Amino acid sequence: MPIHQAFHMEMQTAFTMNATQIVVLFDDITARLDHYEVINNAPTRQSFPKVVERIKTLQKRSTIFPDGAALTASYQGTDFGLETLYDLVGWIFSVTGNTPEDATPANYYYPLIVLYCQWCRTLCAKVEKEPQMVQITWFTQESIKRVCIGGNLDRPKKLRKDIARTNRFGMLLAHGLAQEDERETRYTDDGGQLIGHCAETFPMLFIKSLKDKVTLPDVRGVAVKPFEALGEGVANKFAVPDTVALRQQLLEDPCKNCKVVLPRLGSINLDHFNILNL
Repeated sequence: MPIHQAFHMEMQTAFTMNATQIVVLFDDITARLDHYEVINNAPTRQSFPKVVERIKTLQKRSTIFPDGAALTASYQGTDFGLETLYDLVGWIFSVTGNTPEDATPANYYYPLIVLYCQWCRTLCAKVEKEPQMVQITWFTQESIKRVCIGGNLDRPKKLRKDIARTNRFGMLLAHGLAQEDERETRYTDDGGQLIGHCAETFPMLFIKSLKDKVTLPDVRGVAVKPFEALGEGVANKFAVPDTVALRQQLLEDPCKNCKVVLPRLGSINLDHFNILNL
């Protein structure tokens, strides 16, 4: 298995960690930001202890949502309200470590998003609370390769989920990725979810916040279904699905919401998010 550069361990070791071990690792990252190559940006680094403490609080309560407001954390100098446990863990994956120069979906990006799925499941402690969809986007920022990871908003109580979705929509609106008349517009045909629900929300926001520092035509990504990707029937969970049928079972093309929002980042190629082009 490839070594996960951010967390300095073999993927298989990371995959089998329990919740206590994951939290201990997060504490160690907080104490040794340079060692783990956390993005060298003061606001981002200042956010790290807050993010880890919020994760600890939610993990102890076995919940994905705080009782109160979202946690404000910085991504390279821009503040975002991180709503769920998935958002917080995705933020850590997005700011920790440098992506290897030879990274590919097979040797890095896909195993990394599977590890994220597993850690969300482990920290939630209840399978029914893990995200229904997760997404990894990878891109180049001024010659440095980076990833952004996020999860969707399925399975919390409806009221808290609606608050979180509205907050996410507000951030998309503020960054020019959504329009006011889309607040209650349903582009999807898969249950009528509204913009702000999707796993792609924070990856899109993070990339948009970097403005012209990102080589947009090269941005790529894939959405993964955790229940299927972590299923007992998947022998090698780190392997990119190698048939069309398996990709359709484990992965997901951008939904209609994302097909509307993604191009607003700029010169994005939607084919780079197609499961057959992974």
